[in-house]
Order: sequence, then C-alpha cells, then structure tokens
Amino acid sequence: MLGHPSLFKHLICPILLTIIWGIAVFIFGFAYLLKIQAHALIRANCPAAVAWIVCIIFVLLEVGVLSILFYLIILPIYQDGLFDRVLKLRGFRHVLKKNEGNDLIKCMRGVSGGLWILLFQILVLIITLPVNLIPILGQMIFATVNGWVLTFSLRFHYDAEIRDISVLQSRREAWQRRSEYTGFGAIAVGLEMIPLANILFVWTNIVGAALWVADEIEEKEERMQQEQAAQSLMGPGRISPEGSYPAAYPSQQNAEQYSLQQPIYPPHYQQQHATSFAQPSTDPFALQGSARIPPKDKKHPDVY
Repeated sequence: MLGHPSLFKHLICPILLTIIWGIAVFIFGFAYLLKIQAHALIRANCPAAVAWIVCIIFVLLEVGVLSILFYLIILPIYQDGLFDRVLKLRGFRHVLKKNEGNDLIKCMRGVSGGLWILLFQILVLIITLPVNLIPILGQMIFATVNGWVLTFSLRFHYDAEIRDISVLQSRREAWQRRSEYTGFGAIAVGLEMIPLANILFVWTNIVGAALWVADEIEEKEERMQQEQAAQSLMGPGRISPEGSYPAAYPSQQNAEQYSLQQPIYPPHYQQQHATSFAQPSTDPFALQGSARIPPKDKKHPDVY
C-alpha cells in the first residue's frame, strides 16, 4: 500500500463515511433518544439521577453498535474494490474482464455468502473469546482458530465473483487447504488484535490476500503456457479416428469412400488408360517410400 498510494482511497472513504455516520447517530441519540429513554425509566419509578446516567451509557453503546454495524455493512464493498485494484496492479485485468457478466447473480451470491460468513465469524469469535484469558497460549489459539475463517472471508470475493463458484465449493476448497488458510489467517488475526493499528491492518490483510491470489493466477498461467509449448513441440502427428493409421495416410475406410466417388467408365476405356484409373493404395506403408520385400515363392506372389 505504501508503494501504491492509489490504494488508500479504498481505505479513507469508508472510514470518513463511518465517522460522519457516527457523528450523526451521536447527535440524534443525545438530542432525541436520551430524553425518551430517561423519561421512560423515571416513569418506571427509577431515580432521576440514576435514570439519566444509565441512559447516557445506553446512548453511547447504541452509537457504538450502530457505527460498527454501518462499518461492517459498507466494508465489503470497498474490500472488493481494493482486492480487484491489487489484481489490476499485478497485471491481471484480463482475469477480471474474462469473468464479467451475470453481475446480479454474482452479487446475490456474494451478498448471501458474505452474510453467512459474517454470522459464522461472529459465532466463532464469541465461542473462542474466553480462551484469551489464558496468557500468550490463549491468544495463539484464538488467532489460529479464527484465522481459517478470516482467510475464507478474505478470499470469498475471488471465489464467488471472479472464479464464479458456489459457496459450498469455496468452503470445501478452503477446508482442503486449511493448513495454508490457517497459516495466513493466524498472522492476519494477530495483526488485527493490535489496538489502533488494526484499523490499518484490516486493509493490508486484504492486500495480502489479493497478492496471494495473484501469485496463484500467475503460476497457473505459466503452467498453461508450458503445456501449450510442449504440445506445439510434439508436432502435428496425431492418431486418426480409425485408430489404425496415422492421420497423414489413407485408411481402409477412406480408400473405399474414395473409390465409390470415382466415375464409372467402359472396360476398354479403362484398359487404354490403366495408369489414370489406378486406385489409391490402402497399404499404410505405400506412401512412406520404403522398398517392399520381394516374395519368396514366385508361384504364389501373395505369400511373403
């Protein structure tokens, strides 16, 4: 990201939008919600001082929750844009153009799959949160378990909207490659656990996932080029559909079809022009220019 400042626009825009949304919710909460909640507690026979203090805490929590939800909603949009931008900078614009089309279907798959992954992330996060009470070892376990889920979510845009595969196929592949996913994700979760710096690491982890995908695409294209080069060096020689003769020589079936296509002339005309009516040889070795072995038995020339 430091080498390509254009990537920061994907980071700045959602943060500014979240800040604006948070300020708006903060003003709305203290100007409207605070009075409603405080009066409701006072009518419920709660002391006025306690009611106002409790409502201030409630409003702050509500502002925080609404801001986080807003950030989580708009984050995937800018994450996908940052992911695609990294692929373009690596020279894989053709990969993105190749998979364009059916945007509505891909968008619906991405939204539904993204919501499912988000719920799964929250569930795993809640279950594994108590292990952080164990010093050092607990954080390692937490990062390892949540790492696989985080990597799955970071690469899901590539699977669902670029490779055009289903959520089930993406999950199956992620589980088959769980050692790679966990290794990448454990470091990513560890970086996101650093206070304040995690605001930046959330985005650099996306860049890292995109660079990982770009390396895989590059290796795949190099392998395909090597296979094509190997096929071109093999030459045009191929086995014919009949399976008996090379494609360059006529097979028995082709010879019969050739003979049926010739016009019929009277016998005396064919004798006068015998050389012109010579049928193509069905011998696969006749066109190779190799000498034939003379017959041993002159009385029976067909026996060799």
